[in-house]
Amino acid sequence: MTTTSRRAGAVPLIVAALAVACSRAPGTAPTAGRAVELPTGERSSTPRLSSLGDRLVLSWTEAGADGPALRFAVRAGGTWGPPGAAPADPHRASDTTDVPGVVPLAGGGLAAHWTRKRDGSTYARDLIVAVSGDGGATWGATALPHHDGTASEHGMATLVPSEADGRFGIVWLDGRAGELSENGAGGTALYWADWNGTAFGPETLLDPRVCDCCKTSAAPGPSGPIVAYRDRADDERRDIDIVRESDGRWSAPRAVHDDGWKLTACPTNGPSIGTLGERVAVAWFTGAAAAPSVWAALSADGGGTLSAPARLDGGHPVGRVETAVLRDGSAAVVWLERAGDRAEVRARRLAPDGSAAPPVTLAVTGASKASGYPRIVGEGDRDVLVVWTDTTGASPRVKGAEVTLP
Repeated sequence: MTTTSRRAGAVPLIVAALAVACSRAPGTAPTAGRAVELPTGERSSTPRLSSLGDRLVLSWTEAGADGPALRFAVRAGGTWGPPGAAPADPHRASDTTDVPGVVPLAGGGLAAHWTRKRDGSTYARDLIVAVSGDGGATWGATALPHHDGTASEHGMATLVPSEADGRFGIVWLDGRAGELSENGAGGTALYWADWNGTAFGPETLLDPRVCDCCKTSAAPGPSGPIVAYRDRADDERRDIDIVRESDGRWSAPRAVHDDGWKLTACPTNGPSIGTLGERVAVAWFTGAAAAPSVWAALSADGGGTLSAPARLDGGHPVGRVETAVLRDGSAAVVWLERAGDRAEVRARRLAPDGSAAPPVTLAVTGASKASGYPRIVGEGDRDVLVVWTDTTGASPRVKGAEVTLP
């Protein structure tokens, strides 16, 4: 991946971008940093950013006559390649919470995942995965990581590439327990499965009861993947947990912090985890104590221990948090902050010692669920690329900006 250098002209560049932004309508240009031309079209939404080595993949959905298409583009050497498409699926689910994606694999391949609605059911979805060994020119047959066969929900997935060519793991939320029990008892569970290059192996149950509607997040750790998710305790506490794999064995779930958020509704606001070597960052939204807030905690030992969390929001967060670990060991966090009837895309850097730098407002978008999650990836010590769905115009469109965080 090409990094954005912290050159002497960076400050004038930001000032110029601010001047341009102030002369336009809200949401039409970034309010900090430099606008990035993306290969996304009109009616694009639900972006994801995934990097591996020097390859960065941006994926998104784009509305079309035949339903939502899962599109992607690869950036290598600082240049975006032409947009490609994952296999077409007329039953592909399309919403801003259960987001599909395309992820780079070791060896030059790609893996795509999405959810497919089952005919005759309002909620049942299957999790679908397709693999390409030639960068998306052709795709193999689709496969399901789950083998239960129930008409239940499978989704909110995150795919984590392995160091081995063409291999990866995937984590998802799974509603089979209710379908398999005689009286419909049992909640949504968290499952994992590994792709060995040709097929999925056995499924592993990571947590038998988790929040039904909050996305998962996962990243490679020093000894195996680390997964962050919103748990669901018997007393309806909805705090953030992590599980870690080491030498082929998964740890028991462990709370990131005792927020104490209890509610019986679905918050639809999942956490994010970012890693770089032994460095780990977990960021999340909570509504505990009737005070919505955004937090982040750091680890320097692969998630074995976590720092006391730091609050990052400005007092009125919508949430929808994403994070990335930067080369200097700090964490960059992006979220949506409510501003009147809209929302600001904000980013903030958390230093390795736990101190938070001033926030940067990157753009304005809508505050509704249609805006989805902004995404972030590190490009240097303090340089980041942020993408988001701009819903302030006649139709949504994925936009991006590069900025050097203070």
